Amino acid sequence: MTISFAIFGAVFAVEAGEILSEMQKLSFQDGVEQVWSAGEITSLLQSPGTHAMVVSDHGHPMGFILTRQVVEEAEILTICVLPEYRKKGIARKTLQEFYDRSALNGVKEIFLEVSENNHAAISLYVKNGFEKVGRRQNYYGKRGAEKQDALVMKCTLK
Repeated sequence: MTISFAIFGAVFAVEAGEILSEMQKLSFQDGVEQVWSAGEITSLLQSPGTHAMVVSDHGHPMGFILTRQVVEEAEILTICVLPEYRKKGIARKTLQEFYDRSALNGVKEIFLEVSENNHAAISLYVKNGFEKVGRRQNYYGKRGAEKQDALVMKCTLK
């Protein structure tokens, strides 16, 4: 497997929005995470400081991370890996690439929210330097379904 990364922002927002929305839908089909429409992702990508980094193997997208940076802080809005590429270190490598690029851009701290019941994601984040710093009650859940709290996590870049 040969992994490569490509960054998408406002210039390719419309084209990227369609692809990223479909990838997110496939990645979170069984979860409580919010799945954004192509229009919502396009709108996010058109916001200052917001970018998507797509990870691929020989041009085949495997996943992506959508982030926003404001001065020395960054936020991971979503990270997903398509089901057929899971358990191969793709999310870890994507996080590491994001850390490296963020440090070059002056980021000191990275924040994210994750469902308290998403044990695989929490484990990934803890192994990659995140710590729990807060909780948002009833943050996740589809309409009509039971709500779940979100853990707010932070990673300080060295």
